[in-house]
This record gives sequence, C-alpha cells and structure tokens, in this order.
Amino acid sequence: MVSLNILAVLGLFLSYLSTYVSPERFVYLAFFGVAYGMLLILNIFFIFFWLLVKKRLALISVIALAIGINHLRHYFEFLPTLGKDLEGSNTVKVVSQNVRLFGWYNWESNIEDRDWMMRNLELAQADIYCFQEFFHNTRPGTFETRELLKKTLGTRFLHEHYPVTVHGDQHYGIATFSKYPITNQGKIEFPKERSNICIFSDIIIGHDTLRVYNAHLASIRFSENDYKFLDELQNNEENKPAPDLSEGMGILTRLGNAYIKRANQITQITNHINSSPYQVILCGDFNDTPVSFTYGKASGILEDAFQNGGWGIGNTYRGTFPSFRIDYIFHSKDLKSDAYFKLQEEVSDHHAIGTTISWERDH
Repeated sequence: MVSLNILAVLGLFLSYLSTYVSPERFVYLAFFGVAYGMLLILNIFFIFFWLLVKKRLALISVIALAIGINHLRHYFEFLPTLGKDLEGSNTVKVVSQNVRLFGWYNWESNIEDRDWMMRNLELAQADIYCFQEFFHNTRPGTFETRELLKKTLGTRFLHEHYPVTVHGDQHYGIATFSKYPITNQGKIEFPKERSNICIFSDIIIGHDTLRVYNAHLASIRFSENDYKFLDELQNNEENKPAPDLSEGMGILTRLGNAYIKRANQITQITNHINSSPYQVILCGDFNDTPVSFTYGKASGILEDAFQNGGWGIGNTYRGTFPSFRIDYIFHSKDLKSDAYFKLQEEVSDHHAIGTTISWERDH
C-alpha cells in the first residue's frame, strides 16, 4: 500500500509538472494533467486509509496535496465569493460561449434551438459577448444569427471573423458582440489551423479602453469510432467482447496532437497580450483543463474569473470527454472580477459562462 501511495503521489507531481512543461517538448506529461482529478481522488483515498491504519503515513499524500494547493484551487473552488460593492468603479459584464453553430445541423429544430439559445443569452444582460463556433448565413431569411443577435442582445457593435465559408453563404468562425464601440480590431492566426483563431477587439468603455481577446483553441476532433470506443469502455457489459484497444491508441494520438497545437496557440496569444497597450480580457474555448500547460500559460499573466465567484469543479463542457472546465474568462491582474456564473444549456455542448469585471474610474 505504501508503494501504491508513492506511485499515486508521483502521478500527482507529474500532473503539476504538466502545467510548466510544454507538450511540444514532452507530450506525455499532458496526459497526467488531464488525469489530475483521478489522481486527486486516489490520494484523498490514501489519506483516509492511513488515518484508519497508521496515521503518520497519511502525511505522504497530505504533503503532496499541500505542495499543489494552487493547482487544486484552479481545479476546484471551495468558497464562492459573494457579490461585492462595485460602487465607484467602472464595470462591464462579459459572457463567453462556444455556441456550436446555434444548432444549425439539427435540421428538425434548428430554428427553435437557435431562438432558445438567444433568449437564454439575453437573460445574462451582458455588455460583451464572445462566441466561438459562431455561424451566420448570409442568404436572406435562412437561419440568420448576426442581425438577430444584435437586436436580441442590444449589441450594436460587432467584430467577426470567418476562417471557413461554404457555398458562399454559410460562414463559420468567431464573433465578439459589444454594447460599447469597437475602435480597433485584429486577429492572431495559427499556422496550418484554419478552423482555430483568436481575434482581439479594442472596446471603449467610458474614458477607458479594454482589449478583449476571443479565442478558440484546437479541439481533439474525435471521430465517430472514437466516441463509440469511449461509450463501449464506459458501458462494457458482461458477455460482450472487450473494446478493441487499438482504437484507444488512435485516441491517445489525437489527444497528443491537440495538446501540442494548443501549446503553440496559447504561446502566440500570451506573447500578443504581453505587448497590449491596454488592460485585457481573454475569453474562449481552450479545450484544456485547469491542470494543463495551456491554462498555466494564461494564468501566469492573467487572473481566472472563476476563482472570484465560481464554486466546485465548474465544468463547462457537456459532452462525453472531457466533462471538465475547458472554457474560461481571464483578465489582467489590475482588473477585478466578481459574480462569476454559468448558464444552463440545452443546445450547445458548452455552457455559457459570465462575470462582472471592474476597475477604478481613474484607471
């Protein structure tokens, strides 16, 4: 049991290390990062086990957890903060969501799905909305989203970018809607990744300008067979043949490739943020958990809004894998965030998340 405990602690330390070592250098560490939740539970089990058997040995896992307390706080928030008095400060409410094309491919009810999502987003009463996997059809009367969102959300100003256009009228990309004027806009393109992009918008709020980044980082891109394998693995019944493990190797390869791509993408984004003339807000679908190199790079220079109002694991992804927090709102450390929230979702495979960000009027 001591040997098993030491192995569990080593796995935990490797998950900590995965936030500092780029997958471009050693991709296998990233797998320990995504396994952090299981390693955490395993070490908690050993703590309780040794408390019953030989108390002093519980220190093995207690010390390991104490060393990684910051990683634990990134992964699981224990004490949600209550709303603060923001009087005397400038404030802006921000919402971010991967909208999954507003259900465009659900032909039987895509109009109803789109309208439901828009009403849900309207309830947030935000000032800035950052959407990933945004879809707009320019054919009049066919699944319009852009102008309908402007009207529904009261957001006159828009920064949009479409890396992919099909049939000349179906546009797939990313969009930032704002109630405040957008005075400048640009994009960070990722080589060899057309479908992933980061845009930035300089938004004037009162006498101040904030730069809002809206990013969609590389997804794993599981195939239908991959999802079938995962389902069989989770629901394997007696008297049925075991899943073909060669399928699992394909999943590991796809995971590794995605980790490497995201490492490169977040490095480009953080380098760009470091040269920003304004305080920044970074929203997006990162496709990575809070114990990852991607998260470590962003949280190294910015503050995670989830830590100022979130509670529990705060999972944002509703799909098969991974059911973790992979969508984020970060902001400059000189800004403050409060009242983090998550909207319930029925259409997209991602929850919308939001927060209120404030700064001193004389900022």
